[in-house]
Amino acid sequence: MKTTGSKKIAERYVNAAFAVAEQANVLAVVEKDLSSLADLIKENADFRAFLHNPLLTREAQSEIAVALLGKLGVNPITTQFIALLARHKRLNILPEIINIFLEKAATQRGELAAELITAKAVSAKELAAIAQSLSKAYNKKINLSVREDSALLGGTIINIGSVQLDGSLAGK
Repeated sequence: MKTTGSKKIAERYVNAAFAVAEQANVLAVVEKDLSSLADLIKENADFRAFLHNPLLTREAQSEIAVALLGKLGVNPITTQFIALLARHKRLNILPEIINIFLEKAATQRGELAAELITAKAVSAKELAAIAQSLSKAYNKKINLSVREDSALLGGTIINIGSVQLDGSLAGK
């Protein structure tokens, strides 16, 4: 669990990186790079361990990160940003930084992320109807992700930002 302090630190880095990417007109590219890094963090335990390794010096962590990002072919601005995080010993909050960056980019495009939690699989038609209803209610394009939770007996839960719409049996 991240503290409020780490969130504030993450937001400062995100604001700076966002401004640089926007000024260089590569915001979409940096967003794609960071999204790929988020996937790498989820999938690769060694990379997660690297992010939290206290034994590596700032310089070593920065050099390793730059080498890895070079192999992945990311934008130089993304590479410089990650190297900066390494030099300031902030790679441990990289997942939080990525989430905030992606949310900020989506907000700028007028989009809103929502998570639908269901007890069983939902058809594409039902998903489209839910996304359309949420779009009308929030007057924004909704990026709806779906997750099945076997702990739910029935119904759904929708998380949009800090709002939770609980239509589950347990919530009733």
